[in-house]
Amino acid sequence: MAWAWTKASVALLAVICVSACTTLIAPYDPTFDSSLNKLSEDTAKFLAAASAGGPERAYRSKETVAYYAATGNVLDRLIARAKLTRGYIACPTDASLESFAAAQTSKTELPDDFRKLDCREFQLYSVRLYSNQLEYAHASEGVLNRSEATALGGAFQTAIMGTIQTFVANKPTN
Repeated sequence: MAWAWTKASVALLAVICVSACTTLIAPYDPTFDSSLNKLSEDTAKFLAAASAGGPERAYRSKETVAYYAATGNVLDRLIARAKLTRGYIACPTDASLESFAAAQTSKTELPDDFRKLDCREFQLYSVRLYSNQLEYAHASEGVLNRSEATALGGAFQTAIMGTIQTFVANKPTN
């Protein structure tokens, strides 16, 4: 009888281990795809308008205020969503966020457990920090000049695209 119990215990343990392994890497979630693609599109329009001398060029314009508020809101919601489904494998580059977040250009605070972020969360925080850089440059001069829009906006867009690729890597192939 003891042998049967041990065999059942081992089988149960195996099922638990297999179930736990399915959360090592977070599952695909189409919300990230659509939200990040929309953010990329909105950012491209915003940067083009700022570069062309539109009202988005001025930091205090209603268009600019609305853009940065919407961008922050989207990223905050995606970060919170990613945390809910965090995989158990921490991103090997998590420690690099600390110096980036400590920069004068940042207004983003990392969570206490930032060294445990999975790679999706790492990417989202990186996008948030690049957004901070763009906004800082915009705010410090009061206007976003064409070279800042190109350089900082380009880095921001690259970070968004890298994040999209990270999320798409988990997309099921059907």
